Amino acid sequence: MSRRPAPVLIASIALAVGLTTTLAACSGEDTGPDASRTPSGPSSSSSASGGTGDDGTVPTDDGTASGTGNGSGVDQPEDVDFGKIAAQGTAAAGGGTVVSIAGSGDSWTVVVAGPDGSQTKSVVSATLDRVTSGPFPEQVDAATQATTTARTAALQTTAASAAAAAMTAVGGGQLASLVLGGTSSAPTWAATVTTADGARSVSVDGITGVATPA
Repeated sequence: MSRRPAPVLIASIALAVGLTTTLAACSGEDTGPDASRTPSGPSSSSSASGGTGDDGTVPTDDGTASGTGNGSGVDQPEDVDFGKIAAQGTAAAGGGTVVSIAGSGDSWTVVVAGPDGSQTKSVVSATLDRVTSGPFPEQVDAATQATTTARTAALQTTAASAAAAAMTAVGGGQLASLVLGGTSSAPTWAATVTTADGARSVSVDGITGVATPA
């Protein structure tokens, strides 16, 4: 006849199994199929809408990012200094004479002619007071270079002075474009000024600086 397990041994085994189950439940460990997954936290970088980073600070705009007003955050500056805009364009070109300014709001394209009549184009931010694009060489033929050289040699009225004279001649408004033309002996600035009554054309003498509305 075979022996039956002693009651004490059976009770000990049952107690051990029950204790193991109880300890696993109390530990709070998830042994299911998703136990290896970790919860996703907030991104370490701030969002494009300007949220805060992990250190709680708010990122600042240093003016180098693209966007409204070439990074300045301003679409329509209260005042546009065409003297500074012309100076920035000239500096970017490495010197020369401004022969064209065109644009609106914060963004202005400046074309500068070198001593040999070659041309360089840059985009200047009126708010940031710096070049935001360029300089880029403009493709002009030999005849245009020669004509430009002759005009700039005779020119006595700067682009900034011509812009101011054109706006004053029509009682205010905002310059939209200014282009040097005329002849080698009589250079002339052709300006377009945006006013409350619409666009006005103004001719500014490149020697005397006298502005005449069309």
